[in-house]
Amino acid sequence: MGTTPQTRTSVLIIGGGLTGLTAAALLAHRGIDCLVVERHAGTSIQYKFTGISPRSMEIFRSIGLETEIRAEQTGDQQGGGIARARSLADPDIHWSDLGWPDASPFSPTQPATCDQHALEPILRRHAERHGADIRFNHQLEGFGEDATGIRARIRNLASGREEIVLADYAIAADGGNGGMRERLGIGRSGPGPLQHWISIIFDTDLPPILQGRRFTSCFITDLNGTVTPRAGGRWLLALQYFPQKGQRPQDFDAARCRELVIRAAGSPAIKAEPVDIRAWEVAAAIADRFREGRAFLIGDAAHLMPPTGAFGGNTGIHDSHNLAWKLAMVLKGKAGPSLLDSYDAERRPIVQATLAQALARLQSWFKDPSNRLPPAVPLVPDYDVVLGQRFDAGAFLPAGPAPDAPFEAHATLAARPGTRAPHVWLRLDGQRLSSLDLLGGDFLLLASKAIWRQAAVEARERLDLPLACEIIGEDSDLVDVDGRWPAAYGLDPDGAVLVRPDGFIAWRSSQDEGKPAEALHDALHRLGLGTSGNAGQAS
Repeated sequence: MGTTPQTRTSVLIIGGGLTGLTAAALLAHRGIDCLVVERHAGTSIQYKFTGISPRSMEIFRSIGLETEIRAEQTGDQQGGGIARARSLADPDIHWSDLGWPDASPFSPTQPATCDQHALEPILRRHAERHGADIRFNHQLEGFGEDATGIRARIRNLASGREEIVLADYAIAADGGNGGMRERLGIGRSGPGPLQHWISIIFDTDLPPILQGRRFTSCFITDLNGTVTPRAGGRWLLALQYFPQKGQRPQDFDAARCRELVIRAAGSPAIKAEPVDIRAWEVAAAIADRFREGRAFLIGDAAHLMPPTGAFGGNTGIHDSHNLAWKLAMVLKGKAGPSLLDSYDAERRPIVQATLAQALARLQSWFKDPSNRLPPAVPLVPDYDVVLGQRFDAGAFLPAGPAPDAPFEAHATLAARPGTRAPHVWLRLDGQRLSSLDLLGGDFLLLASKAIWRQAAVEARERLDLPLACEIIGEDSDLVDVDGRWPAAYGLDPDGAVLVRPDGFIAWRSSQDEGKPAEALHDALHRLGLGTSGNAGQAS
């Protein structure tokens, strides 16, 4: 018998759905080799996740994917309404305006409607272009960890061939029903399953028009389900079923699903051909921790959220973004392993607060006959949840006491350490760009005085750290278009702010430090960054 072949990679990603492919795209973009193992034969054909928040679009914009995502846009971005009716043929239609509002005052990019079946291939292509090894139709068969790293066994489901994968770290992105969380011995808590749904993808000749108006989706009261139109005539019907009434997923065969589509349309004289039928749950739960040794949980493996608020998939994208730059820094020897502790410290409290907002919206929109939900927290604006996140502790140096709330008002963000950097319009060589467009690569020092540029050069050399510096104003090519800098960042003219690769503030010096190079070096060392700063400890 021959020996089992081995493959070496820096990061093994278990799960090639939305969050796994996002993690692969972000890691590969940073030059980190990774291997994705996904048991399905290809990317999703179900719509599932659809509404990309402006924060998630900022993340995709930072790796050059904004244009490609918008080119693959699904749904109706402009003018589409949310309808409610007994069927699509009902003359009595009620309209409401839901979804992400205009983000232009707070972000350089707008939200997007790009269904998961269209988004996942974009992420896959980007990851593979940058060197990621993505294995669909492969299954994880064994997983272990020792002092030297991860040792996993995977199997090609088509050929049966097995292979050993050796990795420095692993990311569990195998969803809420995957086995990695339990394999790692991590429990979870929360209300659990709340609703049971069937998603029916079907081909139709129905027009996406109700009473002369385009619609984004229509809640069908006769079926307690939702119809979502898509270009090309491949639509979605999602509806609840009730196990307590003896209903089962296997009851929804092609014939019954065709009948349900006809009922939703309110007319038998339509094309209704089921393409894919899949059961899923609306559930609420969160893992007890997001890390075990060298393995990390992201997305639905770490947390399950009801779709109210459209926070679930976006939260998984944010998980991937938070973790990817930290893994890259550690794997490149630019930070100590303690930096990775900040992933759980930062993400889990934010996820708990986001889940509470999703549940509060669920309770405000639907009845809770099971009485299983916790008391609803006060609702905050959607953009506070996705743009105003505030870390309690992690890879940043606090500046004074933080507010009690987990979210800050997105419209008045002021570069407090542990929050997202505010968006400010700048001009360079006649072209307008956002302050956020300067981010996404190395750590970035922003200041108004040129003296900070030399401080950044000295810190970069002493710590061997990827650190850039941009001066806004004072003999700089970067011009403050609206006069909002540096007030938007809470700085006086002599101060500076250190921004992490993920766009969150790591440190702020609001006043003249006297010795800026020493102040910056001390901050970086305390964050545990650089080859001589690895003994430091982030807050």
